[in-house]
Amino acid sequence: MPKTLTEITQEAVKLPPPERLQLARILIDLSEPDAEPDAEVERAWDKEIERRLEELRSGKVKGVPLDEVKRKMEKRFRS
Repeated sequence: MPKTLTEITQEAVKLPPPERLQLARILIDLSEPDAEPDAEVERAWDKEIERRLEELRSGKVKGVPLDEVKRKMEKRFRS
């Protein structure tokens, strides 16, 4: 029996950040099979992701709890 989306998500959040990033790319590639990835764009995104992670790790920026983000998004798109 295949796993549910919830089960897969619960397992995915346990992956180290680089593997979660790789999984995200795989899922995007699967959803856009005709799109050719641009290596330069991929490198730019990798650099941006690393920069943002470093800012979080160093305390330069503070993350926003997922529940708060969800509330804001729901409020924004209900209108």
